[in-house]
Amino acid sequence: MAACAAHAADPWADRVVSHASGAGAVPSYSDPLTALGMPERFTGEGVFPGAVTPFNPAWGGDELVSVGAGGHLIVAFDEPVVDDPANPYGLDLIVFGNAGFIDDFYPDGTVRPDGMLFGEGQLPLVEVSPDGVAWAPVTARIDALFPSLGYRDLTDPYSTSPGSVVSDFTKPVNPALNLAGMTFAQLVAAYDGSGGGTGIDLAGTGFWAISYVRFTNVSTSPAAFEVEALADVSAVPAPGTVGLLALVGVCASRRRREL
Repeated sequence: MAACAAHAADPWADRVVSHASGAGAVPSYSDPLTALGMPERFTGEGVFPGAVTPFNPAWGGDELVSVGAGGHLIVAFDEPVVDDPANPYGLDLIVFGNAGFIDDFYPDGTVRPDGMLFGEGQLPLVEVSPDGVAWAPVTARIDALFPSLGYRDLTDPYSTSPGSVVSDFTKPVNPALNLAGMTFAQLVAAYDGSGGGTGIDLAGTGFWAISYVRFTNVSTSPAAFEVEALADVSAVPAPGTVGLLALVGVCASRRRREL
């Protein structure tokens, strides 16, 4: 494997600026550094290992940060995230949580139309900023649609082995998709190579580019949401780019665990 550059540019969040757990945060998800680097493709190592799929979301203590009522998380990108209308579906930023689909026909993997596993819906207030001073809210249903998918070649939604074809965590899912009732195979096809996540459009913020993202839990009850990672949306990659992004992401993930 190629060596990791010490300060290689990448599409993932790079720094934690501030974090407060808040009331009701999950104690095992207390490290904000887990929000840096690439989203996880394989979870539960050493306990209950499995590939990350929309039916088996990331759940390890070193993979998520929890934000309870009154809490917040602010992260920063070293490379600005640009508002680019040419991005797929006009989306510029992707946020990954630990939501998953309830399996209507376990273990076959069929999306239940009326519920999600660990989905927190509208709890967070999400804001973006170019400089960490001026902020603008964005519309985002964080920790919900679309659950993460680590590999494109899996046929088992509860696979205990990783796949061999990685998904693209910088490509958003078509936000118009209705996945209710889909089988796992249909869902993978509908993702069209994407690794999932919640897509955010920066249009309307007044900023041509942003470097900071702030999540605030405005709930009045001790309910929490989780953040796993953030990604800058890229244009449709040239052949071989997905593999390069995967390598860069592994390097970034390695760096965050060394901090």
